[in-house]
Amino acid sequence: MDDLSAPQGPSRPDGALSPSVDTSSGDTPPPASDATPGMALSVTRHAHFTEVSGWEFLAAGIDSLDLGVFVEWGPLWSKTSEALQDGKERAAGTKGLLSSDGRYLIHPSGKPPNYRWHLEWPEFHVFLGISQQPQGKTPNVYVSVNSRALWELSVNGVVDRLRVEIARMGGRIVAIKPSRCDLAADYRIPSELSLEFLRAHRVPAHVQHWHIMSGDDLETFYQGAKRSPIQLRLYGKGREVEAHGTKLWLLDVWKLTSLEHVWRVEFQIRRPVLKQFGINTLEDLAANLGGLWQYLTGDWFSLRRPDDSNTTRRTVHPFWVAVQECAEKLGPALTLRREFTGESADAEWFVNHCAGCLASFAAREGMTELEEAATLMFQRIINYWRKRCFAEAVAAKGIPLGDPRVIRPDPSDLKDAA
Repeated sequence: MDDLSAPQGPSRPDGALSPSVDTSSGDTPPPASDATPGMALSVTRHAHFTEVSGWEFLAAGIDSLDLGVFVEWGPLWSKTSEALQDGKERAAGTKGLLSSDGRYLIHPSGKPPNYRWHLEWPEFHVFLGISQQPQGKTPNVYVSVNSRALWELSVNGVVDRLRVEIARMGGRIVAIKPSRCDLAADYRIPSELSLEFLRAHRVPAHVQHWHIMSGDDLETFYQGAKRSPIQLRLYGKGREVEAHGTKLWLLDVWKLTSLEHVWRVEFQIRRPVLKQFGINTLEDLAANLGGLWQYLTGDWFSLRRPDDSNTTRRTVHPFWVAVQECAEKLGPALTLRREFTGESADAEWFVNHCAGCLASFAAREGMTELEEAATLMFQRIINYWRKRCFAEAVAAKGIPLGDPRVIRPDPSDLKDAA
């Protein structure tokens, strides 16, 4: 397999892509009524917006990846499928049943109509069909890779782990086809992005778009219909991480200590477009990352100054020039391998949450002394877990977090395991 971590120069397949997206009336402005001869024409309405400036590149790479996997299962497939079905039924009403070896969760539902079982490892979700062999061009396994695994391990590292887990279940991967890929570039933009700025500079302006506001501030800007084979998201990634508290590890990727002013440019590319680019294997994806980004940020969407009535002749905004240059950065960014040797930043969110719960607990117990309330609450927590399997709970919680440091408890310590 080609190294997906290797730098990729611009490359574009023969033939222009014509993705089918829904269109609606946009923000096409009227032409200017007068201009000085020899000068560029201003063709937009006079909108009040803050000019984007002072941006800083943080990281770029594949943030989400879905794979169609063709697996040949060995002679024990009938027993394996029976065990999977038993685990699925026992997982009913839960958020996932821990496997007997503590390596993955068995979920109570699959991915209809083709995939009956849903298993979850720290690095990926695996959906299994009932077929022992792939049926023609249809994969019998579908995999959704977690974002953290992609940033920490690279695509090749994730696939290596997938092969190991499939082999442990008695299968052999014979082919992998990319089904969906999200490419992202992150920037620190102190001036922020505004809805007015994006409306005034986006090209094309006729494609369907919508946005989400948080008060007067832009939260997310979408270009392209929800079910379009291509969709762009421009959004405040720092705010999203802060709100959910589960991806604070990105601070290590960005080499920042604060989530302020962090924005993401993200393209979601579905299978029809990947097919149009001739991307049918992971090797194809590696070879075309640069060209794919070049097309998305040049032909499909761009931010341009409103200085010409012909949008193709408008000057590309300097910020978007920097975004386009990520075609050269996508490869190197994927070499990022961060080993989390200390406490994850995510733990701090739970400390803050528990601190808030402590105040509520003290109020209900009529306590005002910090140490007294903390001691009583701590003792009750200890009593709570003495009646339950703490190691099993830690393992079950660690898998959905996508943390490869997840504790693997001794199978003899687990209760009600698959």
